[in-house]
Amino acid sequence: MNNGTKIRTILLIATSLNTALMATDLTGFNNDTVDLIYKVASIVLNFVIVALSHYYNNDFTKEACEYTGMMRLEKEFNKGKITGENFFDTAQESPEVENDDNL
Repeated sequence: MNNGTKIRTILLIATSLNTALMATDLTGFNNDTVDLIYKVASIVLNFVIVALSHYYNNDFTKEACEYTGMMRLEKEFNKGKITGENFFDTAQESPEVENDDNL
């Protein structure tokens, strides 16, 4: 898991806990103005963190990290920033057909 995925996951957990505490009024303040500012800021922050977490690619497995790396390399190659042999050729060899003598 890369650092961005770890950070976004921690922020999602923290905002989920904050929302749960806010819904149960455990984080209520004595001042109504401060309480309103806290609730509005929490809601806005929650939407921002959820939107950013959905926008960015979250690689939780080793295979996902490897595939993301391959995609980034291919994008750089297509932009012309990487030159050399094309390792991204999608042509595959035809599978060998076994010779069946029973026909």
